[in-house]
Amino acid sequence: MFHVKQAYRPLSARARLVYSPDRPPHRAAVRQVGRGTQISYIGLLLAVLTGILHAAVAPVIAIGDVHPNLVLVVVVAVTVVRGFGPGVAWAFVAGLTANLLTREPLGSIPLGLLLVAVAVAGGSRLFGRLSWAYPVAAVALGSVVVDAISLAVLLMVDPPVSGALPLQRVAGAALLNAVIAAIVILPARAVVERAGADEKPAW
Repeated sequence: MFHVKQAYRPLSARARLVYSPDRPPHRAAVRQVGRGTQISYIGLLLAVLTGILHAAVAPVIAIGDVHPNLVLVVVVAVTVVRGFGPGVAWAFVAGLTANLLTREPLGSIPLGLLLVAVAVAGGSRLFGRLSWAYPVAAVALGSVVVDAISLAVLLMVDPPVSGALPLQRVAGAALLNAVIAAIVILPARAVVERAGADEKPAW
């Protein structure tokens, strides 16, 4: 009988992690990878309350002929502070809640907010998340995007109306929402950073 001797080869770092008895459990590793992309139970509740507040207050408040978009300001703040995953979750939950309680075409509000959350998350990598100027500018541009999407969806579901596009109202809404964002961005950042920080993710 022959015995073949093989040279000893040290295990690589990945192999040591796989065969080590002290390696972290699989679920813990998955949870660590997915950290920051989930919404907590408190965040879920706040998103629903934000949609309800927007549906109840925004149609009543009018400066000139312009109404504020409170849910847009909150979604931008969440996306800037907590990143892509929570921003998209807030955009969907708060937008859908507001959409169900208003007369807007179904799906127009969450669709616009989702696009804004994606754009804001991508822009945060370029412009940073520490300056207050970026969230204010993001709210102004996001307001234009949301109004344009709402108008496009409205034209698809209703007969087109005569007259020019309400560009003045869109610009006025963007300015109003930017002013609101400049006022509430610091307290909103503090609330968003604490909301759900130690809570179990809802999904």
